[in-house]
Amino acid sequence: MFVVSAFEIGLTALLVGAGTYLLSRSVLVAGFLAVMSVTTAPAATQMVIRECQSEGPLTDTILPLIGINNLLAIVVFILLGNLLPDAAGSVSKTVYQLAVPVGLGIGIGVLTAVMDQRLTRQVDRQILVLAAVFISVGLAGFLEVSAMLATLFAGVATVNASPFRDRTIKDLSVVDYPLYVFFFIMAGAELHLESLVHMGWIGAAYVVLRSGGKYFGCTLGAFAAGASHVQKRWLGPAMLAQAGLAIGLAGTLARSWPGPGQSIQTVVLAAVVVFEVAGPFLTRWSLVNAGEVTVLNLMALRSPVGFTEGLGLAVHQVKDAFGIALSGAAGQRAGICVSHIMRRNVEPIPNDTPFDEVLKALGHSRYDQLPVVNRQNELVGVIKYTDIADTLFEPGLRHIVVAGDIATRVPLKLTPDDSIETAMAALKKHSGNTWLVVVDKNDPKKLLGMVRHNEVLSTHLYQDAESNRR
Repeated sequence: MFVVSAFEIGLTALLVGAGTYLLSRSVLVAGFLAVMSVTTAPAATQMVIRECQSEGPLTDTILPLIGINNLLAIVVFILLGNLLPDAAGSVSKTVYQLAVPVGLGIGIGVLTAVMDQRLTRQVDRQILVLAAVFISVGLAGFLEVSAMLATLFAGVATVNASPFRDRTIKDLSVVDYPLYVFFFIMAGAELHLESLVHMGWIGAAYVVLRSGGKYFGCTLGAFAAGASHVQKRWLGPAMLAQAGLAIGLAGTLARSWPGPGQSIQTVVLAAVVVFEVAGPFLTRWSLVNAGEVTVLNLMALRSPVGFTEGLGLAVHQVKDAFGIALSGAAGQRAGICVSHIMRRNVEPIPNDTPFDEVLKALGHSRYDQLPVVNRQNELVGVIKYTDIADTLFEPGLRHIVVAGDIATRVPLKLTPDDSIETAMAALKKHSGNTWLVVVDKNDPKKLLGMVRHNEVLSTHLYQDAESNRR
């Protein structure tokens, strides 16, 4: 993660900084624009991921990278702020502006993690987390330090100190939609289309160089980190969205550095119009092409019925309520098959992978079983947690055992054309499987993806409900 981040941040900041310096001839202007180019919009990206219900290695990489980008951008922005002509910055002031929000955030985060364990009701835990945010912002304002840095570290401390961090995030996700709506209203109010006219050459260079830096930086970083082909290709476009943090930093700079700061704000606001419009579309496009969004989820993003069909169903419902016989039944939908709910971006492990690397892969995998392939990329079996239990208790075997030695035959294989009913029947025969392997119909050794058992169950229930409704 840090290798990818180093390449992405370094190349983006280098290109934007060098390009804007040649046009502005100001080190500070170029420096601030370079810092703001690094930021990526977490809210817009998070909402795209949640809307598409995306899951996979690319999805797991995007959000941590955004956190690293924004953390570094805030810190460097504070450091550059003390170099402004009227800042009268000193070492002690710089240390204060960095240490106080970090300490404040960590303190509030740890306290939140402790209090979270004492609460049993979901609504109480939701209020606790929201209160932690408001307290962080309020104390940061009182102490005249960065509220963004304080809340960021409060979140870091909470999820790393709490034994129930998954529950905390899940509780918050129930109530955060209104907060996102308010954010987008506020961010949208800053998207002044007329600012595009005043973008100038510096603004145009900022947009082009930031896009190139993000794309090629992520690609080079993925190569250096030994990431998968999917991440090398699609990580860059998924990191282009930019909004809230850049707007906030630009506004802060415009107030503290009249003149040049306001010019930088104009450039950033104009660029945000471009990136906040195109960024979410590119993020969604990347996730879909990476195979981490199922076809069924894409279908669900559309309205389940058209307006005409909905009107017809409403009329039929009224007739039914008054006991009037229906003249005809609504048309049946095409059946849903395995290809509609499978996740295509699955990273198998080679059969010669050492045992310790297998353990590491299982520890970071969302699956409870790992597909194992040979050098010809043919599926040779799967490794489950239960398969490695005996090996764990034989220390002498750890250095000689490889993935192929403990891989077991795949008892359950599906093909993309199989119906949900076929998948349900297979699950009944192999009830212990939580993930089902999907292979090519004509080549059972060719791994195409995996399907989660609860998605099969929920889709089956959905089909039954649709049939009953119609």
